[in-house]
Amino acid sequence: MRELRTFELEEPDQPVTWRARHGHSVTALEGRLWLTVEGHLADIWLRPGDVMTLPEGTRVWLSGDAPGSRFLLTESPAPWSLRRAVFITRQFARRWGEHKTAAFGDCPRISA
Repeated sequence: MRELRTFELEEPDQPVTWRARHGHSVTALEGRLWLTVEGHLADIWLRPGDVMTLPEGTRVWLSGDAPGSRFLLTESPAPWSLRRAVFITRQFARRWGEHKTAAFGDCPRISA
């Protein structure tokens, strides 16, 4: 399942910013969009119908060249394998912290 959100920019040259998550892409619907992506050397111009897939974790700045510029932000969820790996890693880290002791054996953790 994908999440689709449509946004309309009220004023030209007033950028909006966010940090891209896994599976984010921008599709220009109306007007030209000016897209700046952290780590890219050049800015990107999107015309209606153009799509840009955003690298995960990068900061994005987007503005339109005319009032009423619209864009579609699509978010595809992370694959199950990635979600499962994150879940297992978090569970392991939490359990490791609970059972970690300075001595050998199963000693209860004492906090001072």
